[in-house]
Amino acid sequence: MKTFFFDSIYNTQEFALKELSSEPIFVTSFSQKKGKGTSNREWLNADQAIACSLALFEEHIKISHTLIPLVAGFAFVKVFQDIDLTLKWPNDIILNEKKVGGILVEKVQDKICIGMGVNYFWETPPVPNAGSIFNAFQDETKLKDDAKNWATQLEEIIKKNKFDLNEYKSRLQTIGKLVEYPEGRGWAEDVNEDGSLRIKTVDEKTINLTSPLITEVN
Repeated sequence: MKTFFFDSIYNTQEFALKELSSEPIFVTSFSQKKGKGTSNREWLNADQAIACSLALFEEHIKISHTLIPLVAGFAFVKVFQDIDLTLKWPNDIILNEKKVGGILVEKVQDKICIGMGVNYFWETPPVPNAGSIFNAFQDETKLKDDAKNWATQLEEIIKKNKFDLNEYKSRLQTIGKLVEYPEGRGWAEDVNEDGSLRIKTVDEKTINLTSPLITEVN
């Protein structure tokens, strides 16, 4: 894995995809000038954050592509052993009911790029439901080490097909909750083997969601 680090960069995803030629490319930065959020949302830089992207060729990925977002979020939660980070399906990283990080997966021809952004400190987030892991600035070395540990674990899981769905679900807060999605609402019952979310709708039908556009009601 070839690694790059920047204090600031235009976009980690674009850089990683451009540099990928043989071995996986991993790029990290403390800020992005034009970062990408999920569902085309605007990327906001926290007071202290890390943005990471891991790019590799599709042929090296041994797990189902639909599981990649789940794996990426879970790999970061595993980095923190002393902080009770949880996950909102499929890949939002949560602490104290606030979103502190998220995942963006992009496919360009035969390349897959897995991006992650995590807020380490954000004194006054300008959007509701956003938060940070810590209440003060952290040593920058910690951010770099956490990012590298995330990439190392992620690469191993997706290259060796080592994803344990039950272990992922043990860190997932979504199961059992009432959730809303663009077409309606229902109760999250389980995560299927392909990573989709099984929902029991309010009219007693069972559906499987693949879109991450859900809101937890309780």
